[in-house]
Amino acid sequence: MNTIIYKPSTYPNHPSSLFPQISRCKTTRQLKQIHAHFIKTGQIHNPLAAAELLKFLTLSTQLEIKYARKFFSHIHHPNCFSWNTIIRALADSDDDDPFHVNPLEALLYFSHMLTDGLVEPNKFTFPCVLKACAKLARIEEGKQLHGIVAKLGLVTDEFVRSNLVRMYVMCGAMKDAHVLFYQTRLEGNVVLWNVMIDGFVRMGDLRASRELFDSMPNKSVVSWNVMISGYAQNGHFKEAIEMFHDMQLRDVSPNYVTLLSVLPAISRLGAIELGKWVHLFAEKNEIEIDDVLGSALIDMYSKSGSIDKAFQVFDGIRNKKNPITWSAIIGGLAMHGRARDALDHFWRMQQAGVTPSDVVAEAIHSMLEEMSNQLKSVGYRPNTTQVLLNVDEKEKQSALHYHSEKIAIAFGLISTRPQTPLRVVKNLRVCEDCHSSMKLVSKIYNRKIIVRDRKRFHHFENGSCSCMDYW
Repeated sequence: MNTIIYKPSTYPNHPSSLFPQISRCKTTRQLKQIHAHFIKTGQIHNPLAAAELLKFLTLSTQLEIKYARKFFSHIHHPNCFSWNTIIRALADSDDDDPFHVNPLEALLYFSHMLTDGLVEPNKFTFPCVLKACAKLARIEEGKQLHGIVAKLGLVTDEFVRSNLVRMYVMCGAMKDAHVLFYQTRLEGNVVLWNVMIDGFVRMGDLRASRELFDSMPNKSVVSWNVMISGYAQNGHFKEAIEMFHDMQLRDVSPNYVTLLSVLPAISRLGAIELGKWVHLFAEKNEIEIDDVLGSALIDMYSKSGSIDKAFQVFDGIRNKKNPITWSAIIGGLAMHGRARDALDHFWRMQQAGVTPSDVVAEAIHSMLEEMSNQLKSVGYRPNTTQVLLNVDEKEKQSALHYHSEKIAIAFGLISTRPQTPLRVVKNLRVCEDCHSSMKLVSKIYNRKIIVRDRKRFHHFENGSCSCMDYW
């Protein structure tokens, strides 16, 4: 229950007397009480009072920004601080903001600020608007802002210049960013150097990013992380690992992001000993192995042949496992021919209330369609005689399409290397349609398929089954 946080008669007329109360507000209702008091006493027209209340409306994560917008619209002649406050709040928002605001509104408010003409933007205005441009990749608006910055004589401000460079980088305009970066020569601004390096990495220009990295006077752990991640993401796995080793030779201690960046390279090269070292380093240095880092470790262990270690990591993740984590362990099981365990974890994932990742679900669906088309091309006809549902023939065929054996085989085909044997365990007798399908699948995809049903083992190979069609 919200309590009344003040008694109007208790406070003198100056609005600053309510500022401590504003800072202690926890809900929109409480702020509305002070808002109402300001209106009643006429203090709402005081720029100082309006700006202070607006600041807390936009900075509190528990309060709705839509109320801040409404409040701002009732401020008579807002000062520069108020304009900057609302623009910053909108620039910090995302497209999926629960209050239905996005960075584009920051640009619109800035336009209104210029049109209003009563207040001139200052050096605190432009970083917010440039941030909105960067998020939206609005390069034309960004260049217009650059012109306004130059006109107002703010291009010499380091904070404004840094945000101009960042905007060009985020918009993919590396040539403009490069020119401005070297014009300003902000040697001590490590963050800006990192932004430039990351920009070249995003463009796939690893040579330029490495040259800039090598010429960097002072490197932070972020600088190393950007390069390691850039090499790994662009398929230069050996270089990523070399950079990881070089980093430690320079006495730069890896952090969470470093480990997350280098693990894909370790996984692809099968450098299991280095992977174990990374795992041990994380544990010794109390780096949390959450669902994200855990997924990377699971993938690394699975691809390096250590599925038991992958299980240990999976079981050790304390927070709720996300779809990527489940997909990593399921894929690892399938890769090691443990199709039954993979399918079992797939059902466990659903029972845990975790929706399968779009990648896994779509991949399985696509593989089922691919299998169906390939089977039809060699003369396969669905055998619906054992489908007892009271539906038409088309729906019976659809039911056969999603039998658990076929889902397991489809998952195995997308998760394992070519010619890897697939193993499926089923607690019921395999149906005639699935039996016929698996014979053909073994020949089409050149796979050995071993199915253990309630009665026997079936070894499918090159279009035949060891049971000689008698089971």
